[in-house]
Amino acid sequence: MHVQWVSISLLSVCLVLLYGDRVSSQQNSPIVVIDGLGTVQGTRGRTAWTDREINKFYNIRYAEAPIGQQRFRNPVPVRPWSGVFNAVYPGKPCPQLGLNSTNDAAAEDCLTLSVYTQNITANRPVMVFIHGGAFVVGAASHYEPDYLLEKDIVLVSIQYRLGPLGFLSTGTANIPGNMAMLDMIMALEWVSSYIRFFGGDSTSVTIFGESAGGAAVSALLYSPSVREDLFHRAIIQSGSIFSPWATCKSPKEGALDIARRVNCDRPVETMEDCLRSVPALRLMEAYEDHKNTQFNITGYPDISGACIVIGEASPFMPKHPKTLPRSAFRNVELMAGTTSQEGLMFWEGVYRYGLSYKPENIQSSWELLQLIDTINERFGANSNDGSHTWHQIFSTFLNSELDRANFTELLPGLVDICGNLAIKAPVLQDVTRFAHANAGKVYLYSFDYSGTPSMYNFSSTDEFNYPYRNNSFHAEDLFYLFPLGQRLDQRDLEIAKTMVDLWTSFAMYGRPMAPALKHNWNPVSHFHGPYLKIREECEELQNYFNEFSASTDKARHQRSTGSMFQIPTLTLALALSYSVMRRFI
Repeated sequence: MHVQWVSISLLSVCLVLLYGDRVSSQQNSPIVVIDGLGTVQGTRGRTAWTDREINKFYNIRYAEAPIGQQRFRNPVPVRPWSGVFNAVYPGKPCPQLGLNSTNDAAAEDCLTLSVYTQNITANRPVMVFIHGGAFVVGAASHYEPDYLLEKDIVLVSIQYRLGPLGFLSTGTANIPGNMAMLDMIMALEWVSSYIRFFGGDSTSVTIFGESAGGAAVSALLYSPSVREDLFHRAIIQSGSIFSPWATCKSPKEGALDIARRVNCDRPVETMEDCLRSVPALRLMEAYEDHKNTQFNITGYPDISGACIVIGEASPFMPKHPKTLPRSAFRNVELMAGTTSQEGLMFWEGVYRYGLSYKPENIQSSWELLQLIDTINERFGANSNDGSHTWHQIFSTFLNSELDRANFTELLPGLVDICGNLAIKAPVLQDVTRFAHANAGKVYLYSFDYSGTPSMYNFSSTDEFNYPYRNNSFHAEDLFYLFPLGQRLDQRDLEIAKTMVDLWTSFAMYGRPMAPALKHNWNPVSHFHGPYLKIREECEELQNYFNEFSASTDKARHQRSTGSMFQIPTLTLALALSYSVMRRFI
């Protein structure tokens, strides 16, 4: 299969995580009896910084296998089992291209979660992580507890159906869409019922996720299908239900296109039976072909098969959140934010798959106008009157930059425009809505740290490169919450400790705190702030709108000081390679 891209996301960066020696001898291994379900036996591990002992329980089913006639249907709660379930080894991820390439139907038996705890008799706050990966790749086992369990919390990482297996919608009750979102709800129901047997407090649950996982968290905040007591706090990292890639504009049309690609193009009743018989990986390949073709023609809004369905036959999201009144917002504490250079991954997607020409060859501001029109079209933000494009041009570029039309000078502005459309403006939509409904309970941040574990460590042989340094790519914040296979130096370690302090204190108390902060991080009180700039010297700033030009500002400073350098043959955050980057959305 040729190299492809992940619409957004990005980051379980470590495509190949080396689990090394993480499974210990089963002698003296932890055993938990879950009343009403059965018994599980786990393994032990140690935290990264203080060598605290951890109990690890991998691959626990929360739902029955969604196979046969259950494919595309709502999840069914797991049935009790007899004997002792072996929860020592990480389970298989849900079917996805490039990771578990098998057409064995048993691969779809993947609705599992992992639980990490220090004390099974305690009553500690619970953090439930929803992985990213463009809704098409990722696995719970990639996100180990070695950093977060330095603090007194219980960590749960969940899996859900991916791609068309989790999101395809024919607009009927047989294949309504949003199956993956119902998987997540069922996993949260499991946590609510059973986490107490692992030392977790079901009355103090924080859900958090990055990229597609962040969009999922955002969607769960608005869905009427989610019980009020399933979670109490939420952290959104670089994703939102308002992101143009997160929802489907034409789900039925996309389903028909995918069905045609697997020879199931027939009347709806027989088409649905046919789709249930198609091998999972063939469905994934058909989705990829549909996505790449559709993005090149129109853009994100018309891609279907791995996005959340609004309305239609699924009850998960009857109306788009933008239509909800303030009174409909749930009462939760929320922390949300973005990375500084979110747009690098999305610009690369446009560069590689959304243009019919090489933008390096533009020579005039007229050609820049046409390029930005195309970017807006790919993100579903174009307007016939041109007002959107004109505003972007004159709020992003200096007149002298427009006159010179030098691509290297203009490139950071294109990155900012893509990042604003894909991530930053959508996340700000969530933040302002909840801050208005829940005053004093919403915190906003921008992650702006460039360390040793970087997307720069992945390269390709093509000629795409970005000549500016000190970038914080989409999903790079995950390096400092989870051990994703790259070593931290002392400088990185301090950032990781600050991140863990902020994330876990929010989960414990609803207020993010860390010794590294010189002053309190205050909740959002107006449209644009305040917000915390997370870097070596964390700082509370007042105007998040400045983050909309973060790449441009960095680049101008580097050009003025002569400190920029060329990065040879670099594949930026988005297209490390199809199989790697898609884990991160």
